[in-house]
Amino acid sequence: TTEDVSESQWLSDEDYCRDYLLNCLSVRLAETYSKFKTAKEIWDNLDTQFRKEEELSKSHIVDKFLDFKFHEDMEITPQVTDLENMRSKMNNENIGATDIFLVGAIIYKLPVAWHSFKTEMYRKKEQMGLDELERYIRIEDENLARNNLELVKQQQSAANAVTQPKKFPKQSKSHKSEPLKLEAKKTIDKKKKKKKSKCHNCGKWGH
Repeated sequence: TTEDVSESQWLSDEDYCRDYLLNCLSVRLAETYSKFKTAKEIWDNLDTQFRKEEELSKSHIVDKFLDFKFHEDMEITPQVTDLENMRSKMNNENIGATDIFLVGAIIYKLPVAWHSFKTEMYRKKEQMGLDELERYIRIEDENLARNNLELVKQQQSAANAVTQPKKFPKQSKSHKSEPLKLEAKKTIDKKKKKKKSKCHNCGKWGH
């Protein structure tokens, strides 16, 4: 009868769909899902499992974003790019993260060493877009790098000043021997004067 043909066709189509679904799966998954008798059972269980995994994946992305921290011993600008990439993944998963949200998150996550900058950005964040914040951060990165370089140079100069001995000008040999020459000259002059003097007792020269 027509009903028998329709049922037979349905069973044939059902077997075909079931086999098709199992063949699309990996060996491990095919073994797991082969226990289900109909294509609908296989499909429903696959949908439940992977929908749950998708939700876990979304949750993982959000957790990574929330746990993200800036490292103050590195430039902040590249790290901001990393945070933006996470935001893009969230948006790809239909997890809305607007520019306003990202601006607030970036300012909030700035390291302790950026406290003054962070306070200033909080005052401006209502009127500030993402591009402007990135520009401010890039300028601050450059200023900090310049200051650190100057500090290193000063420390090196101070270290060199401590380690190098103080130099004194050398005296020439002529300067050292000058007093001796003067003393010798005085002695000779005295002898000459003594030699030429006349004795008051006998009237003779030289004693």
